[in-house]
Amino acid sequence: MTRVGTSSASSTIDLKTVFARLANQVGRLGMSFELWDSSLTRVGQFESRCGLCAPGSGCQARCLAVSAKAARVVAKSHKPRQCSTPWGCCVLAVPLRRRRRLIGVASMCYPPRELLEEEAFQRFCSQMELDSLAARKSVLRACRHSRNEAGALLQVFEDMAQREQDLRVARDELGNLSANLATTYEELSLLYRISGFTRVTQRPENFLARTCRELLDVSNVSAVAAMIDTRAYAEEDITVIAGEIGTEKETLRRILADFVAPKLAKDGRAVLANDFAADNSVGCGPDGGGTITNLIAVPLVAEDKVIGMLAGLNKTDADFDSIDEKLFNSIANQAAVFLSNNRLYAELQDLLMGVLYALTESIDAKDPYTHGHSQRVALVSKRLAEECGFDEAKVQRIYLSGLLHDIGKIGVPEAVLVKKGRLTEEEFEKVKRHPSTGAKILGGIRHLEDVIDGMLAHHERPDGGGYPFGLRGDEIPVEGLIVGLADAFDAMTSHRTYRRALPLEVAVAEIKRHAGAQFDQSLVEKFLLIDHHELMEEMHSPVKTPLTVSLAHEGR
Repeated sequence: MTRVGTSSASSTIDLKTVFARLANQVGRLGMSFELWDSSLTRVGQFESRCGLCAPGSGCQARCLAVSAKAARVVAKSHKPRQCSTPWGCCVLAVPLRRRRRLIGVASMCYPPRELLEEEAFQRFCSQMELDSLAARKSVLRACRHSRNEAGALLQVFEDMAQREQDLRVARDELGNLSANLATTYEELSLLYRISGFTRVTQRPENFLARTCRELLDVSNVSAVAAMIDTRAYAEEDITVIAGEIGTEKETLRRILADFVAPKLAKDGRAVLANDFAADNSVGCGPDGGGTITNLIAVPLVAEDKVIGMLAGLNKTDADFDSIDEKLFNSIANQAAVFLSNNRLYAELQDLLMGVLYALTESIDAKDPYTHGHSQRVALVSKRLAEECGFDEAKVQRIYLSGLLHDIGKIGVPEAVLVKKGRLTEEEFEKVKRHPSTGAKILGGIRHLEDVIDGMLAHHERPDGGGYPFGLRGDEIPVEGLIVGLADAFDAMTSHRTYRRALPLEVAVAEIKRHAGAQFDQSLVEKFLLIDHHELMEEMHSPVKTPLTVSLAHEGR
């Protein structure tokens, strides 16, 4: 992982919470309590429980001095210490550790019962400059333990402190575990959601856009961007952004390409820039990158090559860290798998389409007058399907149905196909079998199963006068109706062995005239909305030779 301008705060245990809990427990034993951190800075206020160490009294000041001295010894030796004050109070100090590291020192002190002896008490009052009559009542309440119990109390105090430490550590670790589990759950949920819409048939930019939106919802960043390098993967640059950072899309792409991509390409690891705006090595300032304060970028790797990146911009609650890196890398790995599969699918689809084009060309080549007919029918079918408002997948199926609609003519004798005169009844029966023959040819290709209906029914008619089954009205799949109309339109506007091409206006008029009989009425209405001159330019150059024959039902 490459870090640029990063900063982090070391985690410390909450000693104030430890102080409050230990002071309460020690106080129940009738003892005063103090706590210091690892630098021997006092934590919290001195807790006096004996009634003698009143705030501001000489007794309290002397007790604090002895306790501080004991704490220094313990901090240096890392061992518990038991000692006494010159006036007879017992002082106990123990180290606080976390994973063998000293994090503080705790001490407690108490006046022993031996202090109640007349001679010892008078000496104590004299040293503390106390009135013996006023002090005796407080001493009677405070002296609950003897000096001989100091060793056992030290062990109890050490166990108490260690138990409090263990409890605090356990709570911290439980909190961290809970936070990590929540983060992991969000990450797994995100990966699950992304896997749910990972379809290799969709466009890469659509997949990346949704992935960025999903990642934006869980990563506490202002924006998530995905960028694909055209030289490494795509035919054109792909940049998608979810969220807002106040930087134009092209500007952001330039920043990522110029200052982040080289680091990813060099190291192949994540780049964390937690001080992006101030670090000149990542480029900021006049290029418009000043709106980016911090970022994380991970590589998208396909076929052992960095093809782009997934980036999070402007984390809102803290610096980017290893948890963010893990999340972004997990999503990037899944996205890279999709991109690899998508490209492989595209290559296979190109191969399949190449084979299909070659196959249809071989069929069209049997008759020089129908050369390119299949591709023109496919084009018109596609335009008509789009006019009907079908989704992209159905438009593609209809396009393929149009492309393959005449593939069954491979079983029709060439002499019949190129015959200039009218076909005999026997010859026409052979032609009428080509939809069924085509369906048999493609029936074993699973990838093309959903285009068979359109191909098989492209010579059916709403009035029942079509073939091969004589279907009527709603019995005919819409794919067949579309391909049938497209087939007739190209047949009328192309040269055939038995006639010249019809003028465009005549062909359109014939389609209108046969609406409801040969062609579906609603499809004809959709067809009439298309710019036919533009359509003809796409199909072939306009044929201006006049024709007197009107055969809307052609397309044999």
